[in-house]
Amino acid sequence: MDWKTIVVHCNDPRRVYTLLTPAVAIAERYNSRLIGLSVVPPVLIASAGSVEAPSVLIDAHCEQYREQVPQLRQAFEEMTRGKSFTTEWRDGDAGAFNVADVVLGHGRAADLIVASHDDPEWTGSETLDVAERLTMESGRPVLVVPNGHAESRIGTRILVAWSGQRESARAVFDALPILKTSEAVRIVRVAQDSSEDVLARTSDIAGTLSRHGVNCDRTHVIALETGVGETLEAAASDFGADLVVMGCYGHSRFREFIMGGASRYFLGEAEIPVLMSH
Repeated sequence: MDWKTIVVHCNDPRRVYTLLTPAVAIAERYNSRLIGLSVVPPVLIASAGSVEAPSVLIDAHCEQYREQVPQLRQAFEEMTRGKSFTTEWRDGDAGAFNVADVVLGHGRAADLIVASHDDPEWTGSETLDVAERLTMESGRPVLVVPNGHAESRIGTRILVAWSGQRESARAVFDALPILKTSEAVRIVRVAQDSSEDVLARTSDIAGTLSRHGVNCDRTHVIALETGVGETLEAAASDFGADLVVMGCYGHSRFREFIMGGASRYFLGEAEIPVLMSH
């Protein structure tokens, strides 16, 4: 099944072209309906400093964001003008909720969600960068695009990070559309050893993907060097990959996410796009 509906969360004029470049390339490949989505952040409620005084609503940042929405829409229309696939622009408003809640509502009805890395140097990041929640809660594959990455080439050479866990299996089979159209796929497993048991359990996925028509060779077991994320990114670079496919590991406790080191690394530090599922 191809990705026929793609939602791209446009939230920052500085990074919107970087975000849209791979999204447009994928929409062209699968003749998808590409939906650009912008969501106004929620108002803030601040204490007036006195028990008797009512709370104060702060919405200056909302108005500032609304002023930027035409720039986001213009970028979307520029990048998609003249393309063969269909497009749609949607304006959303978080109101009293979180931006992620609104994006999730749209994204769960799509085949793929595209979002940006967090940008810790941006004052709007805390409310508007929501890639972590999208990967953990959407139930859909999420393509996370690094800040500053403007390559249109995506999914021609893919590194699959295979762990044998549920999240890894989900990511691989969610990624089948792009795996089947890629030129080459390499499957790697980060392990402390290369015992026969590890190799046997890892080789199964290569055979399954080959039967789906994926051009992949044998599975590679690679030794852990520094962190798992850094090890995987180095393996992707060695392979000349323009996309990593991996599971997103973590869980939610009181709405605060506790994520695995490799997941967090690829959501905020890696310089290569990653397709993640949870």
